[in-house]
Amino acid sequence: MQSESSYHGLPPYSHPLNPDQMSLIASALLDMQRALNHQTILIAQLQDELAELRRHNDWYHAQFAQMFRIVARDVRELRATLICSLLEEGPITADHLMKLLRQTPDDGLGEKVKAGIVGRQAN
Repeated sequence: MQSESSYHGLPPYSHPLNPDQMSLIASALLDMQRALNHQTILIAQLQDELAELRRHNDWYHAQFAQMFRIVARDVRELRATLICSLLEEGPITADHLMKLLRQTPDDGLGEKVKAGIVGRQAN
């Protein structure tokens, strides 16, 4: 069993501290308290910065979403313009028209039209 005089397993301190030792301990404790207060302030500043970054991130996300909607609308309008111009050039099959309507920008529609793969029906 542990001795009643020991504190959390530390050996008991048998002789009293002199005033210089007490003042050194008090000074060290004050320094630690100042350091902890400083760290608390720094943590609060970092939390504020993080909250600001999150607000900016939300704003940029909203801006990107709006730009993406605009680009998607423009792609649809360009696709419609391309289809109309192909229809004006000559007959087009329903299959080709459906293929044009289903294509995404990744499908390389512009390259296919330039190469003559999609567009006019062969007579």
